[in-house]
Amino acid sequence: MTDERHDERYQQRGVSAGKSEVHAAIDHQDGGLFPGAFCKIVPDLLTGSTEHALVIHADGAGTKSALAYLGWKEGMGESVWPGIAQDSLVMNLDDLACVGCLGPFLISNTIGRNAKRIPGATIAGIVNGYQALCEKLTQLGIPCVMTGGETADVGDLVRTLIVDSTITARLRVDEVIDAARMAPGDVIVGFSSTGQATWEDVPNAGMGSNGLTSARHELLGADYRAKYPETYAPEVPSELVYCGKFGVHDKLPGDSSFTVGQAILSPTRTYLPLIRALLEAIPREHVHGLVHCSGGGQSKIVKFGQPGNKYVKSSPLPVPPLFAALKEATGQSWAECYSVYNMGCRLEAVLPAQYAQAAIDVAAKCGIHAQIVGRVESTGSDAREVVVTTPDGDVTYR
Repeated sequence: MTDERHDERYQQRGVSAGKSEVHAAIDHQDGGLFPGAFCKIVPDLLTGSTEHALVIHADGAGTKSALAYLGWKEGMGESVWPGIAQDSLVMNLDDLACVGCLGPFLISNTIGRNAKRIPGATIAGIVNGYQALCEKLTQLGIPCVMTGGETADVGDLVRTLIVDSTITARLRVDEVIDAARMAPGDVIVGFSSTGQATWEDVPNAGMGSNGLTSARHELLGADYRAKYPETYAPEVPSELVYCGKFGVHDKLPGDSSFTVGQAILSPTRTYLPLIRALLEAIPREHVHGLVHCSGGGQSKIVKFGQPGNKYVKSSPLPVPPLFAALKEATGQSWAECYSVYNMGCRLEAVLPAQYAQAAIDVAAKCGIHAQIVGRVESTGSDAREVVVTTPDGDVTYR
């Protein structure tokens, strides 16, 4: 099946997994030193060193912060807020790790809040969450330093709050992982976003920070529509607002160790310690690409690699309970699910087949399941595409 509009329900809520308009807007920008890399890399203009480059990345927790607000109001406690700080950090850190950058990272956070709804204690919880993750990663050999930030009271613009961060780092040019090197003959190793990694305090349901606009409305029930109108855009059709059947305290179908609220608010896992170990076990020149399966889910990889690459994911990781519940709740096609959510696999390594087992072994030592999920072939043209084997058969993304 080939369909280039897999995320129809997602788009009706005013969001896009593919962000085609955004990509069109930046199409004519300079691509930096490595135009095919996962993140833009620019010359080191601060020191003038030709042996080094700079990366500056901005991202955030997205609409997950509105879900945290709802959970907080529904009695999930203050613990939701440090998780949002982690979401904001990891969406930057793990993108940067995909070009081989392992720090030191200089971090600035930006919070925009509606002060009528978000008190100072919440801001403190978020800031403390930033600092806690920075300290943990620093202890694991990945230096992270908070350099300050900005909290703005923008109630005229923001209904609850936005939690973003910007990260700057420096790396050696000869250590860059350039995803443009991904080519036919390589295999794709997928790393699970679920379970409990060795550096995590609790298990993770795998949600990450993408697809939350869809996830919270598809799972949570209509009672929240009237109770918390500040958590959604009034322009969205009412039939797409909190149209599920669950409350945040209901048990997650298929995994009673999580409530629904806990599952969709699971803090975004950082793969930084795994990537650090991976690059110690496998020479960098043989890691042809690292892909953070964030916006676009399992179709994300289509933006990278040599022209004409076909990424055939014939053995994807098993569908975790959270994503199975999302599928069952809506009747969405598997094609849409795989283009909106990470579906239990939020990091991929593309490398020669002889290094695949080493990558899998590294993951196992980190407490993360990994397996070969696919391979790179040729499309026979200049176009790139992804083919994912789903329970309904193969689906193609371009």
